[in-house]
Amino acid sequence: MGTKYKRTIYWCNTTKACGAVAVDQDGLVYKLDTAPYFRWWSGKRFVEMKRFLQRKNQLIGFKKIDEEVDPF
Repeated sequence: MGTKYKRTIYWCNTTKACGAVAVDQDGLVYKLDTAPYFRWWSGKRFVEMKRFLQRKNQLIGFKKIDEEVDPF
């Protein structure tokens, strides 16, 4: 059995913007399906994004809205 590919989509709410953030199975922010304001995080760890926003006191919250799994 091979690797299972999945993508989780979160709704991110900050003091500056809000929008969707897509995270792949490795925990990296995925450029496609991510709101333009958060695309500069593409290729970086989602956990680092959350820590950065918390340190800057900009994070209001995250909510998981979808999880997609590749059937192949």
